[in-house]
Amino acid sequence: MVDGSAWRAYCERMAALGDRILEADFPGATDADRAEGIRHLANQVACWLTYQLAATDPENPAFFTHNDLVYRWGGPNVDQNARRAPISWDGVYRLTVTMNACEKFVLQVKPGDMHAGRTEVLAETSSTALGVGPGDTVEIVLSADRQPGNWIELTPDARVLHVRDYYFDWTPEQPAMFALERLDTQGRPAERVTPERVAGMLAGAAASVENSIEVWNDWVRATGDRQPVNTFSTPSTVAGGVKEVVYGFARVRLTDDQVLVVETDPGVSGQWDLQLYSPGWFESLDFANRQTSLNHVQAEHDPDGRIRVVIGAVDPGVPNWLDTEGRAEVFATHRWLDPYAQPAVRAVVVPRTSVREHLHPSTRTIGVGERHESLRRRAEHVAWRFRA
Repeated sequence: MVDGSAWRAYCERMAALGDRILEADFPGATDADRAEGIRHLANQVACWLTYQLAATDPENPAFFTHNDLVYRWGGPNVDQNARRAPISWDGVYRLTVTMNACEKFVLQVKPGDMHAGRTEVLAETSSTALGVGPGDTVEIVLSADRQPGNWIELTPDARVLHVRDYYFDWTPEQPAMFALERLDTQGRPAERVTPERVAGMLAGAAASVENSIEVWNDWVRATGDRQPVNTFSTPSTVAGGVKEVVYGFARVRLTDDQVLVVETDPGVSGQWDLQLYSPGWFESLDFANRQTSLNHVQAEHDPDGRIRVVIGAVDPGVPNWLDTEGRAEVFATHRWLDPYAQPAVRAVVVPRTSVREHLHPSTRTIGVGERHESLRRRAEHVAWRFRA
């Protein structure tokens, strides 16, 4: 490692990946697609090097925040923040959660990353299970031996603590704060870095970039191919996802003159969302400055209790519009929290000029001013949720 070989090996693997994403099974129909691919590769390089440098020592755990405004991959839920920290089953950890405006959080213990083939969830709890909500503070201890109060058991496979905090109303308020301490090693100086440790960090970062880019491109393509274009799959659980959530997916392909009208009964679940992603890279579209997501709080309900959402490149002037950013193809994800019945989603492609024939007669018209104000409120919330 000290002769520079580990660094050269890392750079060679990333250079090879730069060639790999130009091949036919990755998005590349336009120059914009190519540029987006190179940007995604650079993003993943920065992401996983940062993770290896800052958050892979379980004796001195630190949270690594991802699926934020910078690091996006794997179809992140834009109603949530996500963070992960390294843990070891023989440690004693205390997690203090100050909820602030957070409406819900989910905590999982995992053996590794989904894109590395580790989809198991070893332990899971949530603010709902713990009986806390906005404004509350709660402490949770994670260890192999039982502890008084809120306790999560760590088993020998435990490697990663993954925490998601949710915001459905998108108001400009203080988000949740999470403090993680390892109680049995606190105050013990860390060992000086070794050549083997640095070589392992570089190899780990390279493997994460390779796995993430290959796995999610394959996953999006295979999942989209399981049903006809512009049709949603039957919602079901996903390995490695939140246990109480079922997911439906669709490859959406439209011309500028077409829209996809999505209709569903939201009453089968207390929480749901519909969000758009880039194909191949599985990044969330610009959720801060465009309406590329809607949830059970944000979407307007029709008098018959149903929700009708219009997906398209051009603003149809209705409240429940999802903006494709002018893309010819996007990947759409529906999420349903613990539904009491199987969610049913109907989608139909119609000419943009006749979209109102497929909506409820009471559907309001949104003018330029109201749309601008709606987008301003989204940006305001995002600025607070991802504040420094």
